[in-house]
Amino acid sequence: MATNDRISPTSSFRVASCGVLVAALGFAAGCAATSSQVKPPSTARPIQMEPMKIEVVRGEGGQRIEAFDAATLFEQAGADLNAEHWAAAAAGYDRLGKDFPGSRYAVAALYNAGLALEGMKDFAGAAARYRKLVDEHGDTKDALDALFRLGGCQAEVGNWAASAETFARVLERKEISTGDRVEASARRGLAQYNMKDAVTAERTFRDALAWYRTHEAEERLDSDFFLAMCQYYMGEITHDRFRAAPLRLPEGQMKDDLEAKARLLLTAQAQYVDTARVRHPGWATAAGYQMATLYEEMYRAIMDAPVPPKLSGEAREVYLEELRKTIEPLLRKAIHAHELTQQVAERNGIDNEWVRKSSEQMERLRALVGAPPAKVDEKQPPAAKPAEGAPPAVPDPNDQRSRTIL
Repeated sequence: MATNDRISPTSSFRVASCGVLVAALGFAAGCAATSSQVKPPSTARPIQMEPMKIEVVRGEGGQRIEAFDAATLFEQAGADLNAEHWAAAAAGYDRLGKDFPGSRYAVAALYNAGLALEGMKDFAGAAARYRKLVDEHGDTKDALDALFRLGGCQAEVGNWAASAETFARVLERKEISTGDRVEASARRGLAQYNMKDAVTAERTFRDALAWYRTHEAEERLDSDFFLAMCQYYMGEITHDRFRAAPLRLPEGQMKDDLEAKARLLLTAQAQYVDTARVRHPGWATAAGYQMATLYEEMYRAIMDAPVPPKLSGEAREVYLEELRKTIEPLLRKAIHAHELTQQVAERNGIDNEWVRKSSEQMERLRALVGAPPAKVDEKQPPAAKPAEGAPPAVPDPNDQRSRTIL
C-alpha cells in the first residue's frame, strides 16, 4: 500500500507556485540591475512541475475555460470516493489516467478506480484496472495489493480458475509476508474448492497451515481471519466426504460403511474444533454450526439407511422405533453444539448468518426430541456489532487492502 509521503495531493502545486513567484520576483530585480550585477545561472536542480491542461468547456452559460492538473483530479476523485460517490470517483480516476498517464498519481488512480468500481459491484471493471496496474507496474508494492484485489474480483464473479491462477502468482513472489502467504493460500484454496478439486484445495490449505506453524514465531499475523478460514475449509472438505459416504446392505457392508462414516464425522469434528481454537469469532460460529450439522446429518443418514429386507410390516416399524431411540443422542449432541455456538456469539456480540441458522435449527431439534425451548437470552445473541467474518463463499478483503492509496 502506498504511503502518504509518496503522493500528496497539494504539495506539488504549492511548490510549483512558489517557484513561479520566485522566478517572477527574480525577473523584476534583474530589470532594475546593472549588467555587473548579473550572476551566472544557478546549478541547483530545477523544480519539476506537474503538467496542466486547459480546456474550453461549453455549458448553459456559454463557454468557459477550465485549467486542471493531476493533483486536482486526484483530490476531487478522492473526495468522491470517501463520500461513496462511486461513479464520480471512478470517472475522475480514469480521467486522470487518460489525461496524465505519466503522472506520479497514475498508479494510485488505477488502484483507487478499482476500489470505486468494486463499490459499484462492477467487478469486471475493477479487475481490468487492477490487471492494468499489475501489468504496467508489476514491481511496486501497489501491484501486490492489486493482485490480491484482482483475485478477489475474479472470485466475486465466480471465475474460480482465474482467481486460483492470480493467487498462485502472489505465492510466487518471494518477498511476501507470512500473513500475505496465508491469505493468498486461503483464497487460492477457496478457488480450488469451488472448482470441485478437493484434493488440491486440501493440499493448499494444509500447506498454508504448516507454513504458519513453522514461521509463527518470526512474524505476528495482523489478522487470524485467513488462518481460521484455512482450518475451516479443511473441515468442510472432510464434511463433504462424510456426506458422500454411503450406507449399504447387506448387513456386513452396512457395518463397514457405518464405521467409515463415523471416522469421517470424528475427523471433520476435530477440524472444526481446531477452527474454533484459532479464536476468530466469525469462523468459530461457522464451525460450531457445522459441528451440530454433522451430528444431525449422521442421525438422518442412519434413519434413511436401507432396512434389512427380512423386516416388514410391524417388525419394520419396531426396528425403526428402536433405532430412533438408540441414535437420539446424536440429536442431543447437535443441540449442545448449537448451544455452544450461541454462547460464543453472545460473548463476542456476533450476529451473522451462522448464528441465526444455528438458533433456528436448535429450536427445531429441541422440538423434535421434546426438549424445552431455549430461554430468550440463550437464543438471541445481541447485535452489538456487525456480522464478523465467516462468509459462505467469498470472503471480503481485510481492511488493510481496502484502504485507498493517498
